[in-house]
Amino acid sequence: MLPRAWLIGMVVGFALGFVSAQQPQERPRTYRVVPFTVVTITKIDSAKNTLTVKGIYRGQEVERSLAVQADSKLMKNGKDAKLTDFKEGEQVLVTWRSLRRGEYAVRFLADPPTFFAFLRYPTLKGKVKSFDAATLTLVLEAEGKEHKFTLPGRGECCFAGGKAHRGKAAVWKGGEEVVVVLRAPDRAHAVFDSASWKLYGEREWQAYQKRARTRQRTREQQ
Repeated sequence: MLPRAWLIGMVVGFALGFVSAQQPQERPRTYRVVPFTVVTITKIDSAKNTLTVKGIYRGQEVERSLAVQADSKLMKNGKDAKLTDFKEGEQVLVTWRSLRRGEYAVRFLADPPTFFAFLRYPTLKGKVKSFDAATLTLVLEAEGKEHKFTLPGRGECCFAGGKAHRGKAAVWKGGEEVVVVLRAPDRAHAVFDSASWKLYGEREWQAYQKRARTRQRTREQQ
């Protein structure tokens, strides 16, 4: 017979193993990109606070009237905007939500570079506290708290002074005000200062267009 202590250990171990097997393993949280539709503004009615847009949605051309509500997020040229800041004929990126059957409201609306810089992923604005290029660790002071992020190890992810840099080549100084584009709560997709948001946004927009053209060619060849 097995010693009593062994038997007790086996029972406890089995019970713990059973409990852990019943509990799903938590996956690292990663932010999803915000979906959007590329559209052209065909009409703006500032009195009714609505705009009409036309574009390709799910493979079909649609024209849709959208309400601009208090919680609608509008941005242009890197700043918060109002409906009257936009013009008919402009190409914008928009995300809408359904209010009721046949009625929709703007969730996000912006010119392409602004959308990709500030709305595509969650962002956090604050001041650099420290940056370690060896470990690609950025510490940011924002919203009264200290936040720590890991920057990407590949590609150009840091945009400062109107220029792009790889993470290990970046030099973020304490006190600099930057925007961190979040891939996850503790991981950054990119970091840029006020002089470089448009460079980053345009690069992301161009990369998206390139991927979209590649997907289109692949579909046509199938």
